[in-house]
Amino acid sequence: MLSWLTGRSSPCPLLGGCLHGDSAVILDRQGAPVTLTGRDASTWRQLHKTLGPARLQWVLTDGHYQIHAVDRPKVSDDELAAALPFAVKDLVNLPMERIHLDYFQLAVQPAGSDKLQVVVTDRQQLATLAGAMDDAGFQPGIITIEELALLNLLPEHPRPQMLLWHLPGQPLKVLIGVGGQLLLSRQVRGFNQLDSLSATELDQGLFDALLLELQRSIDYLDRQLRQPAIAGVSLVLPLAQQALLQPTLEAQLGVPVEGLTTAERPPHNWLAHAAALERADEAER
Repeated sequence: MLSWLTGRSSPCPLLGGCLHGDSAVILDRQGAPVTLTGRDASTWRQLHKTLGPARLQWVLTDGHYQIHAVDRPKVSDDELAAALPFAVKDLVNLPMERIHLDYFQLAVQPAGSDKLQVVVTDRQQLATLAGAMDDAGFQPGIITIEELALLNLLPEHPRPQMLLWHLPGQPLKVLIGVGGQLLLSRQVRGFNQLDSLSATELDQGLFDALLLELQRSIDYLDRQLRQPAIAGVSLVLPLAQQALLQPTLEAQLGVPVEGLTTAERPPHNWLAHAAALERADEAER
C-alpha cells in the first residue's frame, strides 16, 4: 500500500477521510461524517476543535492522482524510486519537480509481463495538506488511493471478489481483489454520469453495455491471470442506481451482489471508512 505520509504511532484515535475536489469527508470517533469545505488554516483549526486530537488517514479520489502501468525499469531496487519519474514524465501533465509518486504491483500479472502500477500526484498539493494538518494539530497517517483503500471493504474469501464504485463527476470503476491484494482495476467507459441515469436509460442498452464490460473483466481474470471465478460483487454506488443494478447484476452474474451504500452511508463515507482501515504494516509489505 502507499505510505506517502506516515506519522509516529501514538495514542491518538485514527480517523479516516476522503478528499474530493476542495472538500473532504472525515468520519468522527462515532463514525459520523464531518464535512470540511475549503483548505484555509481557520477551517482546519475548526476541524481540530470538532474532532479533537487525532491521526488522520486519507484516500485521494480520482481527480487527485493518476495511475500508469509502466514496464519495470531495468535498474536495481535501490535505484527504482529515482528512475520512475523519468518513466512517467511524458504521461503526466506535471513538471518533474512537482511529481510525487509511489508504486505497487498487481498480485498476479499475465505471463511474461513485469509492470509496475505507478501512482502520480502533485507534490505541492500533498505538502499543502500535510502543512494544514500539522498547523491545526493533527498527526498525519497514510495517504492512499481509491483502488487500494477499497480492497479493505471486500469480504474475506479464498476466491476473488469484485467491487464497483462511482462518485459524482468520476468514472465508474471496477476492481477485483483477493486476500487484500489487487488483481485488476479499470474504468468502465460510458458511465461517468451514472449518478444521474434513470431506470429507463439503464434499460435502453446501458445495462447490457455494463454487463459486457464486467464480463470482459471476469474473462481476463480467467484467461490471462488464470484465477478462479469471482465469488461475489460489492457495490459502492449512488443509492438510487445501486438499487436498480443490484438485483439485475445478481441474476445475470450468478453470484451474490451486496449493495453497501445506504442513506446514512453514501459512497464518500465508505471511502473515508476504508482509509481508516489502512495499516502501515500493510503499506510496507
